[in-house]
Amino acid sequence: MLPSSARSSSEDTFFVGNPDTTPSGEVNVSGVRLSDGVSFLGFTRDGQDAFEPFEDHAVNVPQPSRARQWLHALTEEPHVAGTAQDYKTAIYVRDQLLEMGFSVEISEYHVLLNYPKKVTARLIHPEEFKIPLRESGFPLDKDSYSETAFPAFHGYGASGKAEGQVIYANYGLVEDFDRLKDLGVAVEGRIILARYGKIFRGLKVKNAQQRGALGVLLYSDPADDGYMKGDIYPIGPFRPDSAIQRGSVQFLSLNPGDPSTPGWASVPGARHIEYSEISEMARIPSLPISYGAARPILKGLAGFEVPQGWQGGLPFAYHTGPGVSEIEIEVVMDYAIRPIWNVIATIKGTETPDRWVMIGNHRDAWTYGAVDPGSGTAAWLEAARAVSEAVKNGWKPRRSLVFASWDGEEYGLLGSTEWGEQFSEKIKEKVVFLINVDSAVAGLDLDLAGVPSLRDFMLQVAADEKDPRQGKSLRSLWVKAQQEKWATSGPVSLSRPEAMFVPQMRSIGSGSDYTVFLDHLGIPVLDVDFRGRYGVYHSLYDNFFWMEKFGDPGFIYHATAARLYTRLLMRASSSEILPFRFSAYGFALKEHLDELKRIIIRKRRLPEGHERLDWTSDFSTMDTVVERFFLTSQSLDRALDKVQGFSRLNRPSLGAINDALARLEQAFTDPTGLPGRDWFRHLIYAPGLTTGYASWPLPGMRQAIEQNRAELFAQESLRIAERIQVASEAMEQIQTLLAALRE
Repeated sequence: MLPSSARSSSEDTFFVGNPDTTPSGEVNVSGVRLSDGVSFLGFTRDGQDAFEPFEDHAVNVPQPSRARQWLHALTEEPHVAGTAQDYKTAIYVRDQLLEMGFSVEISEYHVLLNYPKKVTARLIHPEEFKIPLRESGFPLDKDSYSETAFPAFHGYGASGKAEGQVIYANYGLVEDFDRLKDLGVAVEGRIILARYGKIFRGLKVKNAQQRGALGVLLYSDPADDGYMKGDIYPIGPFRPDSAIQRGSVQFLSLNPGDPSTPGWASVPGARHIEYSEISEMARIPSLPISYGAARPILKGLAGFEVPQGWQGGLPFAYHTGPGVSEIEIEVVMDYAIRPIWNVIATIKGTETPDRWVMIGNHRDAWTYGAVDPGSGTAAWLEAARAVSEAVKNGWKPRRSLVFASWDGEEYGLLGSTEWGEQFSEKIKEKVVFLINVDSAVAGLDLDLAGVPSLRDFMLQVAADEKDPRQGKSLRSLWVKAQQEKWATSGPVSLSRPEAMFVPQMRSIGSGSDYTVFLDHLGIPVLDVDFRGRYGVYHSLYDNFFWMEKFGDPGFIYHATAARLYTRLLMRASSSEILPFRFSAYGFALKEHLDELKRIIIRKRRLPEGHERLDWTSDFSTMDTVVERFFLTSQSLDRALDKVQGFSRLNRPSLGAINDALARLEQAFTDPTGLPGRDWFRHLIYAPGLTTGYASWPLPGMRQAIEQNRAELFAQESLRIAERIQVASEAMEQIQTLLAALRE
């Protein structure tokens, strides 16, 4: 491994807007360090010199062959949460970590889970057709013939029987159902057929239920991840016509975790509310089906030709219905309180052991889970092996490292949420930040999401890893991709007419185990993975054969992901000052405000017949506090950069500085939560109320706009402004503490 002064090549240098130059000669654009010779964020010169040899050794530990070995072992059997096969994976992961030298414990929770007892669906008109609820086998893929995998069902789906005519509702969005209403197509008393995509599947069921539907069938359309994207399995990576996307239909944007213990942990012996009392659950039966099964149903629909954007990839014109297609669904679920098992492993820090750098990944899967989550567990284990080798080589992390293997994620982020609720105060005190690993390798393109204060740290680490295909740094490829998206995104800014490109990670919403940490507790999080041509999500074909043939032949991206995680963990746990920078946060807040302003303009210009916004939106207070935050964040970053150049630091002030940096994200939280969903406490980032997965930045204000509520908009603007003001004051206090540091 080359020394840091030679790691970044000229292809990593790019210019955005009007770059300035720091005293050290470093090009600095919007807080992104781009030049050669920049020290690791958070390290003094002496600190980096002592640390670097350990990192150089550790990043050579992850190997494709070992990642392949881990994945092969983890995907031998389907392992749905709470099953005996799931428990076997917990024991396997525990034993590997013990052998590596970690201190390990299994944390058990008792949660409400459902398994299918009977699931049937049939087309009863115009001709009887039994809808298959298992995939077809392929001779090359032994796992595709599994008799142990559950048939198609929905986690937290309702038992019930429904029969009726079918209505096609596109993606099942709120606006899709509104469009059906505008067309005069009645949903009440009918079966909804909707395709996966755009929003979390549970909200599709919720939207149908609220409009009086009797039941729901969800399918993956070939336009979204099937043959219209490329060759289908087993010739290519995309979804074949019998593949079924399983998944949970919990109302995730309202409250994740065990729905029978809302707000408290499902520890053994905990109180569970009765199923009938749980409000955030589906009450109409639903099932996932394949697009092969959806084809005859769609062909039997009459009614209107579908609106623009509703046509899928099957080779005929889609109609809204009703028509001759009539469906019968019968679902009988076995609901019970069942155990799940988190595996928590620790390497204790030497100077501040009560401050933790965490990395989490879940193990449970709907079937074999080679991509989701096996690729993550394989890379996570390789990072654990690298870190353990570094310790054996003499490295002593300043902060403790905590590796968490969560269970029950697929049902609704159960293991992480229950652990977070049980240890909420300890987490807020001790966890400085979390790296989330879910599907580490679903393709070959780096994808980054997280809070903006971790952007510079993430990009600096990504500059030191090369893409195995192209030989260029991961940072340069990622930034180039972001710039291309930005260039085609339309109007960029209302408040910054210079239209400066600022590379930003995706905003965090929900859908993975970081949710309790950021949205509920205010812990900074990163979500790092590789994405790409992945068409077998949550199906029986998400197995070892698919990964070895299409996902990552040679397992080189598994090893690359493990090296990224290793660098992030080692630097964050060894840095003298936590490697946070905040200018990116200031830019992000400006962009989020701009986006809300554009949404309001669009809603004021809606055509007749649509609900227009007719009230004045006052952004003056928000503009003022965001501008102050923006300027203060730049000032703080300059102060942190100055300290970066010291050869050593006075120790007494470091603890207070690091605690203030780690807890700054908590300034954005409010214990009263968001309107109508008090579990979500972060006022800057949360999943959209109607999306479930995707982020709604400034969620309270966005909700007020979507619901056309002027009073709520004013209320939430003031609440968010207050939290941003508190964060600005916290940054100013950190600058005062930094001023006390001397060489």
